[in-house]
Amino acid sequence: MDYMKFSVELYDMLDGLFDKCRIRHSVGCVKNVRLKVAAISIAALLCGCDLGCENEISRSITSPSGELKVVVFHRGCGATTGFNTQVSVLKVTASLPNEGGNVLVIEGKVPLQIKWSSEGNLSVSGLSSEKVFKREPSVSGVAISYQ
Repeated sequence: MDYMKFSVELYDMLDGLFDKCRIRHSVGCVKNVRLKVAAISIAALLCGCDLGCENEISRSITSPSGELKVVVFHRGCGATTGFNTQVSVLKVTASLPNEGGNVLVIEGKVPLQIKWSSEGNLSVSGLSSEKVFKREPSVSGVAISYQ
């Protein structure tokens, strides 16, 4: 979802709700609006809407055939959340999108070791005891092994 479009739609909706509350002069109405704002914010986070997150590429490794690449990056989403380490497999010509990794997402800045053993096999090691949020067995026809 486009963040700007989401922001404009949310602003318009909230503006309408507050107008109704001003007409009613109701404290309960304002509390109801606050509850709706909290619910919408949680929904935005769960849907993966980009709310100011940034990716910092650590390294990119091209596959043996040169058609794919694996990108290791750190993703931060503001001062209240820490960085995490993520991995994505992409076409070699693709830019890293401003979204979460499609292979692996782990807590903290972790120095992962990544190795292409063949065009269709990727090895990821160095996870240690970090909290794992996402760990896919295969992506884009590439089997991923974790050690």
